[in-house]
Amino acid sequence: MKLVDAYTRPIAAVVLYGLLQERTPETSISHRAMPTFEQHEEYVRARPHPYWYLIEQSGAYVGAIYLSHDDEIGVFVFERCRRHGHARAAIELLIKTHPRTRYLANINPRNEASMRLFGTLGFTHLQNTFERRS
Repeated sequence: MKLVDAYTRPIAAVVLYGLLQERTPETSISHRAMPTFEQHEEYVRARPHPYWYLIEQSGAYVGAIYLSHDDEIGVFVFERCRRHGHARAAIELLIKTHPRTRYLANINPRNEASMRLFGTLGFTHLQNTFERRS
């Protein structure tokens, strides 16, 4: 497995948009509505995360992972590539590549698989955040 810098690959916006299209309400914490490809491409060009990688396995992109300015890890793997250990391996490689004393992961409370994964990697539950929109 390799983590490939998304900011150096012209295809990154396409791969990342494909991942975004696969997100369900249970897996998303940041999108209420699907952006257009152009909006997404602009977002990627703005370099929102200090480290954003495409997860490459055997020459194919299987997902993406990032480390935010607040040391939050976000990871998403294509549906067809799940249950093969890619997310776990990518998280472990990201932690090894970017050592910190603390990492966070914001997870939708309906995303039980992701909560289990991070729990098995030594992450502990800190809080639930509530929101009200008008």
